[in-house]
Amino acid sequence: MTDSVFGPSSEAATELTGAQSVLETLFACGVDACFANPGTSELHLVAALQNDTRMRSVLCLFEGVATGAADGYSRVAGKPAATLLHLGPGLANGWSNLHNAKKAKTPLINIVGEHATWHLPLGASLTSDLRGLSASISDWTKVSASAADVGADVALAHQAATAKGGQIATLILPADTTWSKGGVVGKPLPPLPRTRIGDAVIAQALGVLRSGRRVAFLVTGDSLMGEGREACTRIAAKTGATFFCHGLNRQMERGAGRMEFRRLSGWGEEALKVLSNYDDLVIVGTGQPILSFAHPTYDSVLVPRSMRALRVGSAEDDMTGALVTLADAVGQPDAQTVNKLLAQRTSFDLATGALTAESIGRAINKYLPEGAIVSDESGVAGAGTYPFTAKAAPHDCLFLTGGSIGQGLPVALGAAMAKPRRKVLALEADGSGMYTLQALWSIARARLDVTTVVFSNRQYGILMRSVGMYGIPGLENGVPDLFDLSNPDLDWARLAEGMGVEGHTCRTAEEFNRLFADCMARKGPQLIEAVL
Repeated sequence: MTDSVFGPSSEAATELTGAQSVLETLFACGVDACFANPGTSELHLVAALQNDTRMRSVLCLFEGVATGAADGYSRVAGKPAATLLHLGPGLANGWSNLHNAKKAKTPLINIVGEHATWHLPLGASLTSDLRGLSASISDWTKVSASAADVGADVALAHQAATAKGGQIATLILPADTTWSKGGVVGKPLPPLPRTRIGDAVIAQALGVLRSGRRVAFLVTGDSLMGEGREACTRIAAKTGATFFCHGLNRQMERGAGRMEFRRLSGWGEEALKVLSNYDDLVIVGTGQPILSFAHPTYDSVLVPRSMRALRVGSAEDDMTGALVTLADAVGQPDAQTVNKLLAQRTSFDLATGALTAESIGRAINKYLPEGAIVSDESGVAGAGTYPFTAKAAPHDCLFLTGGSIGQGLPVALGAAMAKPRRKVLALEADGSGMYTLQALWSIARARLDVTTVVFSNRQYGILMRSVGMYGIPGLENGVPDLFDLSNPDLDWARLAEGMGVEGHTCRTAEEFNRLFADCMARKGPQLIEAVL
């Protein structure tokens, strides 16, 4: 019996194809989830996935869902997930949520099929500059040369993805490298250590804390989780420093028993007003605060001219190690002072009457279960919920790091795949949600415990707020047609039902309270459209 290009015969079953070596190497590296929207050039990879139950494979109906879900999975699992994408157009469709993942420093491996090596020069309809496209969003890109190389290349991709606090690694596989025999399982490579922040810089930060001046910290990333968060709490309790974070962070532990980091507004006047109360700003593992977009009258850098700023490392450095060293240097605070900083569980009274972000926040505060994961892309419409969740049960919150909308639902999908025993709550703006609505289908198909709350104000609220900030002539009155999501109104309950998700619509606080309490008490995919 002879082999075909579509796979080995049973007589050669012990000899791996390139596709089989890809899967075996991924699994050897600890990668056990793949979010896929494959095409013809990936058929042999699909066959490998189909026949191996060790890898959790999730079909996504749009590549932007696949890349966003891989981001959510990796954030929560603490290890890379893989995507499987089809040629240049497939990678291009996933680009937006890869941008968010890159800003979040999420470790992620893209496996992208390419035309067979001898077919590529012929210029078939789906031919593109795949290497160039990958370079525009990836920290690491490689094109495999043969079936014998792909296993080792997968191991290199994994090492690259886990380096420097998390990177986007893209491996391009010409079709003949996957269907050909001669595949070799790649040996997992040791992780590359993060750069240690030097003693001299730590000493400078310690000097700032001991100066007697009013000190603020700006932190992000690992500093908001686990050992990093605890170190920040110790520093704040011992020195009285105030800890701020960016408004959009990869992941944050919030709720009762945890210190609340103050989110620094990206709106110029608000941020400058807050920071003007301090003399020094210590920036750990991130860049200086800046406006999201230039403004004709505000400085782009949101640091008051009277303030001294000290930058301690970059996102690629060991932020947690630096904060722990600094916390040890300032000394152990007393327990009473620490307890004063920790949020106490507070149950707010439920609202009645009109449905608002505040009334929704009160219900979330009351009913959110301990250990929940919140994917927050609620935008301007849902911003009023944030203060109430600070004193809810302990939970994790995932944010829109890169500002490219359409992240919330896919990230919720990935988070639920990573932690199936934890309730996942997606707080979603109606305009953003329409970018990746298809995620609901994958959530329903996997029967994941995800409740989605859609803040339906039927407009691009962030743009309306920008109009007020910029005072643009011609946009002063009403909602411009290009910001308006009504006429016709989106019917999210019916859209959800069409995707296999139980859908509800509410217009009063009482309706929302009842529906949300029920959703938190039951498992499975559910959606509430909150018409504001």
